[in-house]
Amino acid sequence: MLVVDDHVLIRSTLVMALESQGHDARGVPTASASAILAEAGRHQAGLVLLDLDLAEGPNGADLVVPLRSLGWSVLVVTGGRDRKALAAAIYRGAVGWVSKTASFEELLAVASSAAAGEEVLAPALREELVRLHQRLNGRRCEVTERLARLSTREREVLDQLVAGRGASAIADRATVSMSTVRAQIRAILAKLEVRTQLAAVAMVNEARHPDG
Repeated sequence: MLVVDDHVLIRSTLVMALESQGHDARGVPTASASAILAEAGRHQAGLVLLDLDLAEGPNGADLVVPLRSLGWSVLVVTGGRDRKALAAAIYRGAVGWVSKTASFEELLAVASSAAAGEEVLAPALREELVRLHQRLNGRRCEVTERLARLSTREREVLDQLVAGRGASAIADRATVSMSTVRAQIRAILAKLEVRTQLAAVAMVNEARHPDG
């Protein structure tokens, strides 16, 4: 087994606990996706315990597909409550997940079951998470399509709204009239199919932080 977790203490504790249960386990540093995958490629494929919340490294959910392509099964081990990230990991093929708040006995039991190829996630819950990811992915595509409708100048104006500047400040910076900026803002709202500047700003933030 491989343990991919950016907390050294948690990683080493999990490795020792797994070894105490007779598993061949080793911790994997999380500096980069390429380093994680290179380490996985050096060992016979088995089970990866993958933390989704890798603060200093890649997005954990993004590692599921490349790890599976190397022959590994992936069990998510997470202390977070980000259902979006969890849904993404399950959609991409993770066999299930276990919370870091669970007892070590439970975590080890789930890991052992997953390593043995046993089902560790109820089919109904898997289907629910897959549907959640598909719905969220559809929303991301919709947001991206609407933002793509904006002209270069309209996107510049929108970015300034996101930065907290009002129409007057935007007009001053671009040395154009207030009426011009207001017309640009009206065009932005129409193309994004929203009614307020606040909703337009929220759409940009949604595009920038889809898992937030």
